[in-house]
Amino acid sequence: MKNATDFLIDISGKMDKKMSIVQNVLMDGIIPNMEFSEPFGMRTFLSVVKSPIIINSLDMGKNLREEFVKKIQNLPFPNGGAPIAEAFKESVAGFKKYEAAKGAVTRRIVYVTNGDDTDSGVLDYEVEKVIKDYPIQVNIIGICMSESDQNSAKKVTEMTGGAFCNVEESTDLATLRTILSPVIDALHNVKPVKVEAPVVKEEPVVAQVKEEVPAQAKVVEVKVEAPAIKIEKVETPVVDEEKEKARQSQIAEIAKSKSARGENKIDLNAMAESNAMIMSVLEQNKNMVAQLLEDKKADANAMDMLMVTIKENESTIQELREVNGKLSNQNQDLQALVEEQKMNFESLTADFKSLTEEKLALQKEIDRLREIANEMLK
Repeated sequence: MKNATDFLIDISGKMDKKMSIVQNVLMDGIIPNMEFSEPFGMRTFLSVVKSPIIINSLDMGKNLREEFVKKIQNLPFPNGGAPIAEAFKESVAGFKKYEAAKGAVTRRIVYVTNGDDTDSGVLDYEVEKVIKDYPIQVNIIGICMSESDQNSAKKVTEMTGGAFCNVEESTDLATLRTILSPVIDALHNVKPVKVEAPVVKEEPVVAQVKEEVPAQAKVVEVKVEAPAIKIEKVETPVVDEEKEKARQSQIAEIAKSKSARGENKIDLNAMAESNAMIMSVLEQNKNMVAQLLEDKKADANAMDMLMVTIKENESTIQELREVNGKLSNQNQDLQALVEEQKMNFESLTADFKSLTEEKLALQKEIDRLREIANEMLK
């Protein structure tokens, strides 16, 4: 069964000034170790006034490395709350939709977050409900997590057979790869090996004590041998050689690129071009911020207009309600009038029927009298 991975990236306000760490984690640590032949997706999440906003940046499926890199390079400015538990539920729904169309997969989630759910969600509760019938491996890459958030994250990863690590602000490339290795191994289906702590036999420790002694007295040193420590041999996990070679090749390329950038040779022209490029990027960022501020102002004006329109509509609705009430009263009066007319009509119908019967009786009497008159005339 093929693996499918959903990346959930926290872009809430809690991640402010940490997005560069997120980009380094993904660009230098995760991407070189990914299998781009396997399906994966990417979601970013935040919330506004406790309303979760889960952005589907990349649909689950066969995505290109370049597309993933571009999405990471263009992560938006952090803002709002952090609906971490809600992001998990959206991811589960995404897996079910993908499997309905493409078939079953081994499901894996990679969170990149500082671990603080500001929307009163409880991730371990949501995960525990789902994995009973729908197994999902949850891996969490913490970004400057607090100790309590690290404990909560470890609980979730252990529950699902995933891995956890925490990246601090100042971390060099070599250290970063070491920190990320548990998550990378989990993504390559390498189970962590549990190494038992060595058993050390306790022995009394004899310390060297220097005492005040009379002249010509000798200080005796007692030599204590360290106790032998027995460490059992740990078997090395089996790793796919082709995948490992490709992984090592990508890592070597990045290391070579980093090394080339760190050479002592200085190219003044290249430096000038680099500075010009940096200034250009800064100018673009400045323009982007200015545009965002203008958009925010325009949105505020639009919101004000919307509120005015809502108030006007409320007044119109109130007037319509009053008119509707009057019409309802008139309708009731008309119904009462109809009932009255109906009763009058029934009364007139009865009178007409009575008169008709009397007319028939008179006609019969007239006919009888005519017959008597005719008889007398004869």
